[in-house]
Amino acid sequence: MNILFCSEGFIVDGVASYNLYMAAALRQAGHRVAVLGRWAGFKGFQRRHRETGVSVIQIPSLTVGNPWLRRQARRFKPDIIITDARRSFPLAAKISVEQPRARLITVFHDPPDANKQVGARSLESLAGRSHAWVTPEKRIEQALEEHNCNLPIRFIQRPITHMMHPTALPPKDPFRVLCLGRLSGWKSPGIRRIVQDAIMLKQAIRSLEIIIVGGGRRRWNVMKDAVKAHRHCGCSFIYSAGAQIDPRPWVQRAGVVCAGATSAIEAVLSNRPVVAFSGFWHGLITPDNAAAGLETHFGERAGAFYVRDQPDIIAKSLIDLYMHWDAIAMADQTDRLRRQLTANFDASAAAAQLMNLINQI
Repeated sequence: MNILFCSEGFIVDGVASYNLYMAAALRQAGHRVAVLGRWAGFKGFQRRHRETGVSVIQIPSLTVGNPWLRRQARRFKPDIIITDARRSFPLAAKISVEQPRARLITVFHDPPDANKQVGARSLESLAGRSHAWVTPEKRIEQALEEHNCNLPIRFIQRPITHMMHPTALPPKDPFRVLCLGRLSGWKSPGIRRIVQDAIMLKQAIRSLEIIIVGGGRRRWNVMKDAVKAHRHCGCSFIYSAGAQIDPRPWVQRAGVVCAGATSAIEAVLSNRPVVAFSGFWHGLITPDNAAAGLETHFGERAGAFYVRDQPDIIAKSLIDLYMHWDAIAMADQTDRLRRQLTANFDASAAAAQLMNLINQI
């Protein structure tokens, strides 16, 4: 089967990672897969797509319906077009009109009420032109079903297991904390507070190192706080790598990961302990609270409270984790957690679920 992903990959976000993981899973299942767009992901994403056998069709363009892209889509002869409800839908809709035999699947990465778009990206257009809706989050699936659009709606998790592989948990010291995620207004308060509390953290954990992987306009504010911490402590222990396409080498270096949403899942499947938060607080992911974390996308959709309301809890949690590392038997707990969640993100299962939906429509 020929499966075409439409992509407007201008930033490193959940849409780009979903396309990467799902395209690779479908290619692994034996389908012919391509990613097409005005900018089909950063060069790093394009390289990772090609490494998995997925074709990349892209050209810089000021217009959504670029004639060259549409010609390439016709040559590919898609049976299925997969797009997202955020940015790529207008391009996918134009291609589907020219490919009437193709079925259009729209993936929601945000609740439908968050979609304030009009015209080609309106909820009415998403319902009228799609043949099915898919989401990787349970809460979004429930919200989609409430709209009663008479379309098949499916919850299909990101197929991460075939691309995130576990490595041995590093020693406790140096206590290397990786902050993983875009420094946006929603997610940055927690990461910024870690850096603001870095002096206190360094006094409590002498071997502390902090690595920040994520772009965004608040990055330089974070690094200003880092400079202050370095001057006070007399050493450099906070590092910023900016936006990165591939989280794997950074996660492998980490002893603990602070992240929410997909980044938290990637870290768990890499066999790392994760203190999970995004806009909301979840805390250290354990076998006991993992199910609740899946429901809330590990602090992205809900949690105990807003991180910005109680930001000091992050530093306290990291110090407590360090002090009780041996008592928790961290290596054993992390391994059990990884095994527990692996089935939720299995690549072959996700590909089979999507093909069942395709057969239905």
